[in-house]
Amino acid sequence: MQVTLAHIGSRAGAKDGYEALVSDYLKRCSPVVRPNVETFRAESALLEWLRKQRGRTEAALLMLDGRGRPMSSEALAEWLRKRRDEGVQHVVFAVGPADGWSPEALAEGKRRGGLLSLGPMTLAHQLARLVVAEQLYRACTILTGHPYHRG
Repeated sequence: MQVTLAHIGSRAGAKDGYEALVSDYLKRCSPVVRPNVETFRAESALLEWLRKQRGRTEAALLMLDGRGRPMSSEALAEWLRKRRDEGVQHVVFAVGPADGWSPEALAEGKRRGGLLSLGPMTLAHQLARLVVAEQLYRACTILTGHPYHRG
C-alpha cells in the first residue's frame, strides 16, 4: 500500500530540521508501506491530484482537522490495517491550509475516509506533519509487532 503525507503550503527547504525528521520516519515505514510526500500550493491542487489518482481502488483520505476524530496510536494502526485488508492501494494523510479546509474539501475527506484530529491545540504545519509521520511509523510497528510501540 502506498501512503502519502500531503500538505498545503510551500516546499520545505533543505535546511528545514522538520523535513529531515519527517523523511527519517517515512523511510522507517518503507518495509511495511511505500511512503511518499506531496506538497501543493493550494487546496484545489490537492483535490485535483486526488481525482487523478488511478488504481483498482479510490485513494483513502484522512484530513487533519481540529473537528476530526481523535485516534489512539492503536486505533490508527487498526484503521490502516482495515484499509490494507480491504485492498485499498493508496492512503493519503493531508495537512490543510493555514485558514482550514473549505466545505468542499471537508466533504471529500469525509467521503473518502474521514477527518483526523491530533488534539484540540493548533499545531504549526511542520510539527503536524512530523507528528503524523511518527504516528505512521508507530502504526507500522504495531502492525508488524515491532517493540517500538510499548502502549
